[in-house]
Amino acid sequence: MPNEIHAIGTREQLRVTFDRVAESYDRNRPSYPAELFNDVIRISGVNADSRLLEIGCGTGHATEAFAARGLRIHAIELGENMAALARHRLAAFPRVTVEIADFDSWTTPARFGLIYAATAWHWLNPTTREQRISSLLHPSGWLAIWRNQHIRNGSSDAFLDAAQPIYARVAPELVHERGRLPSAENIVTSVPYGLTANYFAEQEPRVYLWSRAYPSSGYVSMLDTHSDHQLLPADRRAQLFGELAVLIDSRFGGSVTKDYATILQIAQLRA
Repeated sequence: MPNEIHAIGTREQLRVTFDRVAESYDRNRPSYPAELFNDVIRISGVNADSRLLEIGCGTGHATEAFAARGLRIHAIELGENMAALARHRLAAFPRVTVEIADFDSWTTPARFGLIYAATAWHWLNPTTREQRISSLLHPSGWLAIWRNQHIRNGSSDAFLDAAQPIYARVAPELVHERGRLPSAENIVTSVPYGLTANYFAEQEPRVYLWSRAYPSSGYVSMLDTHSDHQLLPADRRAQLFGELAVLIDSRFGGSVTKDYATILQIAQLRA
């Protein structure tokens, strides 16, 4: 439904939070493994003559990776601050354009060989996104969707367990979301984005495992770019981040390594 509910707040409330913290988002959010971009290009067959559309480019992390490989991209982004940072990041790539727009109501006469969404699929209207994307693809075009999933893979399990009492006391509405992360073995890889057979031929999902180390300040800054944390009242958010930083500094040597799984699904438009 258009007003789809997430862990805290609605889709409409959550998806606009990133623009408030655009600079922090640009600094602290991780990008994606290089192998993912190589796989998307190889599977879809796009090249320098193709036209790509990115939905929700944020500050341009994924856009830059494709642009550096010589691809032509039109990116749309809901947030003005995010779009401004993306344009700055991508200034060296004349074949990339960034437009401020809401994909749910955006129109264009253009057609694309590849449309992709990096950690943005869940912010699109679930009742219309597949139909709208299919109408913008060439007959043999492709859709690629991926996201970074926080997981348990050994690097920071002790910290995650130690952090749960803080969440339970300060931000109980986030306990389920942060306290029950899947293990690497339990990542769901079968049709993770629920694409229907009406528009797309299913492809085998791919999972890329990796990790990133954060100092205490960087870890809480990264959390502050997440929409569920942004919607906490300011006083509780500050208390949560302060206590998490103290925990990292006092018990974990000032830094934690966070494990990620990047989950890709790529599918071709049905003939």
